[in-house]
Amino acid sequence: MNILDWIKLLSDLNEVEKNNLQMFCQEKRVSAWDVIFHENDYATAMYILKEGNIEITRNINWWKVILWEVKSEELLGEMAIFWNRSKRMASAVALTDCVLIVILSFSINELIKKHPNLFKKIQLIINDRILSNKNKIN
Repeated sequence: MNILDWIKLLSDLNEVEKNNLQMFCQEKRVSAWDVIFHENDYATAMYILKEGNIEITRNINWWKVILWEVKSEELLGEMAIFWNRSKRMASAVALTDCVLIVILSFSINELIKKHPNLFKKIQLIINDRILSNKNKIN
C-alpha cells in the first residue's frame, strides 16, 4: 500500500504518479510539544497531517499569536513553498502525538507542473489561510 493513498488532495494522481511521489516522502512521528518547524526556517518540505493536532503560531510584536490548528488530512508548511518561496512564516508545534507525511519541496513542485489542478487546490488552501490570518493579525 502506498502511504499517499488516503490523501484526498492527491486523489487525481494515478498509481504510478503516487508511487513516484512516495519515493520522495516519508512518514514521520512526532511527540506532543515537538516543534515541526520554526518561523523563519528555510522550507524544504510540505507536510500532510495523518494523525494528531498541530498548532500554527506566529510572533507579532513579541506576542505569540495562534493562527490556526491543523487537524488530520490537512496541509501545513505549504505557504513557504508556494507563496513565500523560501522561509516559514510561522511555527508549527504538535499539540498531541502526531503522524505526518513529509513531502520534499522539489518533488511537490515537479508534481504541480504536471498537475495544475493540484496546484489550484493548494492555492485555495493558501488563500483561505491568508484571509484567516489577516483577521487574526490585524
